Amino acid sequence: MSKNDVLEYLKKNYDKLTDNQKIIGKYVIDNYREVAFLSAAELGERVGVSDATVIRFARSIGFSGFTEFKDSIRESIKNVDSPDVRLLKSWDSIKNKDDLILKIGKADLRNLEGFLLNIEVDKINQSVEEIYNANTIYLVGMGSSMVVAEFLGWHLKRMGFRVDPIRGGGLTLIENLAAITKKDLLIVCTFRRYSKDTYNSIVLAKKRGAKVLTITDSNLTDISINSDIVFSVAAENSSFFNSYVVPMMLCNILLMSVLEKDRDKIYGIIKDYTKSMEAFDLFV
Repeated sequence: MSKNDVLEYLKKNYDKLTDNQKIIGKYVIDNYREVAFLSAAELGERVGVSDATVIRFARSIGFSGFTEFKDSIRESIKNVDSPDVRLLKSWDSIKNKDDLILKIGKADLRNLEGFLLNIEVDKINQSVEEIYNANTIYLVGMGSSMVVAEFLGWHLKRMGFRVDPIRGGGLTLIENLAAITKKDLLIVCTFRRYSKDTYNSIVLAKKRGAKVLTITDSNLTDISINSDIVFSVAAENSSFFNSYVVPMMLCNILLMSVLEKDRDKIYGIIKDYTKSMEAFDLFV
């Protein structure tokens, strides 16, 4: 894991930290822009530890000291900029159309390679079990994250699962999750910048005892910390929007794993579905 993304680097080393260092790590994640310009003593004062503990924290996750740690935070900030800032930066870095095509393609390839090298098979299998055990599968994806949630939900429904996609926030979100119980599963798709509605859906689901499966790009957000199963996959892009190449690949793997668990039953459901479509002459 590159130190150039300190938030992701923290994710990989979080369990190795002491209790005090975990407090520092959580503060860094929630206040990374501020931390990038604090001294070790100032950060320690904010979280209630000594500056020596702050320095040990930086060293414990692989940095030579707090200065290198701050430099890495500044580098990582570029990955969580607002869309308008990201767009301006992408214009500055792209010289011509050919450069644009290669840059986007190479970035997605790197993300895919990283995903396949670190794929968590046990977590895939656990997710399949939760999908089969759920009475109802609720899906939440706000903004462009809805694309990933809709894709996964549509195919699960075709396989015969009871799926309830939630397409709005606020009161609509609360109304749609009103009936969720401990026998249900909430699948959340969310990527930077994270929606409060998404977090609220998880809080509500956990209060009702439901399991939560989250597809996101960080293990260390409040959304991930409150989820039962978390897939952290790369979605960064050279432009102002996220790239969903890797999240969609994950969905493909989840769907095929669900199919393999009971292929005969699902084949029969899809076959009947296809016959019904043909009977109504719905396709050209």
